[in-house]
Amino acid sequence: MDETATQTERNKTVIRRFVEEVQNQRRWDVYDELTDPDFFNLSGLPGKADREGSKQYLQSLIGAFPDCRFTVDDMIAEGDQVVTNKTISGTHTVEFAGIPPTGKDLTLQYIDVMRIRDGRIIEHWLVLDQLSFLQQLGIIPS
Repeated sequence: MDETATQTERNKTVIRRFVEEVQNQRRWDVYDELTDPDFFNLSGLPGKADREGSKQYLQSLIGAFPDCRFTVDDMIAEGDQVVTNKTISGTHTVEFAGIPPTGKDLTLQYIDVMRIRDGRIIEHWLVLDQLSFLQQLGIIPS
């Protein structure tokens, strides 16, 4: 395997660890290990776009859907970027982004693009169907 292929596989391993250990096991020490101090979130999510703000956003999402599970449906990597098509499934039991708990189940696919530098995530982009998110919670009619 050439060096480029090896680096691509290492980058995919970083993302697999992030999904399994951070998102699914809620290991916030691993979040700190896998994200670069200069991490920047380009997703336009509420809150600060830096490393700590992004961690707080993820914690609030997981807190609002405490039984949620993240699944990687597909992963593509090239150069320093890893793209995942993921599914999040969970029950909305705690207020999130000003939305009171609905008790409704959510299953939502989304796409993450992560840029890796020296084994750490440095940038994040997100493509998410917000309409489906709000419809599933009953905030907007289907």
